[in-house]
Amino acid sequence: MSEQSKGVKFGFQLAAVDATGSTDAKLYQTMLEDAQLGHDLGYEIAWVVEHHFSDYFPQPSPIAILSHVAAKCPGIGLGAMVLVTPWYQPVRLAGEISILSHLSKGDLHLGMGRGNAPMEYEAFGVPMDEAKQRFEETWRIIELAMKGESFTFQGKNLSVDREITLRPHPVTSKINFYGAIGNPASATKIAELGLAPISNGSLPFEVQRTVMKTWTEIAVSKGLDTNVDKPIGVTLIVADTDEEAIALGRKYMPRWFEVQVEHYAFDASRHNDLPDYRPFAETHERRIRMTNPDNLGPLFEVSLIGSPETIKQKLQTYIDIGFNSFILQAATPDIPQSVRAGWLTRFAREIAPAFSDRYKASQQMAAE
Repeated sequence: MSEQSKGVKFGFQLAAVDATGSTDAKLYQTMLEDAQLGHDLGYEIAWVVEHHFSDYFPQPSPIAILSHVAAKCPGIGLGAMVLVTPWYQPVRLAGEISILSHLSKGDLHLGMGRGNAPMEYEAFGVPMDEAKQRFEETWRIIELAMKGESFTFQGKNLSVDREITLRPHPVTSKINFYGAIGNPASATKIAELGLAPISNGSLPFEVQRTVMKTWTEIAVSKGLDTNVDKPIGVTLIVADTDEEAIALGRKYMPRWFEVQVEHYAFDASRHNDLPDYRPFAETHERRIRMTNPDNLGPLFEVSLIGSPETIKQKLQTYIDIGFNSFILQAATPDIPQSVRAGWLTRFAREIAPAFSDRYKASQQMAAE
C-alpha cells in the first residue's frame, strides 16, 4: 500500500434496482437491504443518486432516502451523488440538509451538480439555459445558510429577499460539500466555487489526471484546503478471473446504458444550441455506443472490473491520480441483488484490507 493509500475510504452506491420486472416496492426493499449489508461489511458511506420520472434510478429524493438509512444503519456516512440543485428551492434544501445533519450519527457527503436531462428540466419548469447560473447561485445560498447566521442574497435567477436564519442550526462539522466534475473545464469552475471535487470514473485515466491536476492548481491558487475527500464513482464487478468479470460486464452493463439513453433522449436535440449543453450531448452519444456490449472496452479499462488483484492495481492508479474516496457502483438496472451483494462482499473482504486497516478485521473473521 502506497503512502497515498492511507486514509482511503470506501462507500457503495445505493440504488432502487433489481431484476427485470421488479415492482417499485421490491426495488426499495432490496435497496434498504443493500444498505444494511454495506453497513455490516464496514463500508464508510452509503451514496444515493437523484433521478426522476424513469427507470433510470427512480430516486427523486436522496435526502429522504438518506434520512431513512441514517435510522436503519446508525453511524454510516451518508452521500449524495449528486443533488441536482437547479431543481430545488435552495432555502428549503438547506433546511433539509440541516435536519439530516442532526438525524445522522455519521458524516454527510453531499455532491451537487446541475444535471443534463431535458425531461427533468422541463418537468420542473426550469429552463436549461439557466442551469449553470442556478447551480452557482443555489450553492452560494446554501453556503450562506450553513453559517447559521442571518443572511439575504440577490442573484440573477435566485434571491432571498427577507433576512432569515436557518433553523435548526446545521451541524457543520459533519457536512462535506462537493461539486460534480465531468471534464477539466468543470474542474476549474468547481474549484473557483470553493467546492471539493466529486467525479465519475467513466473517463480515461489521462483525463482524470488532468481533472485532478486542474482542480488542485486552482484550489491552491485560491488558498483552499486540498487535504479533503475527493470521491469518485467507479463500476465494480469482482470475479475469480478478469475474463469472467468482463463477461459479466458484457452481460449486465448494456442495460444500464439503455436506460440512460431512454432517460436522456427526451427532446435532447432541442438543446444542442446551448453552449453549456454540448459536452452533455457528446456524453449522450457515448451512451448510445455503450448499449452495444462490443463497445464496452473503454469502460472496462477504467472500471473496477476484474479479479481482486486486477482491481487492486486499478485502485492504486486512481489513488496515485489523487482520489481517496471510492463509490463502488455495483447496483445498476437488472443486476439481481444476490449478484451485487456478492461483489460488495468480496471487495470488502479481499480487496479493501489492502488499502485500509478498517477492513482487516472483517477479512480475519471471514477467514475463520
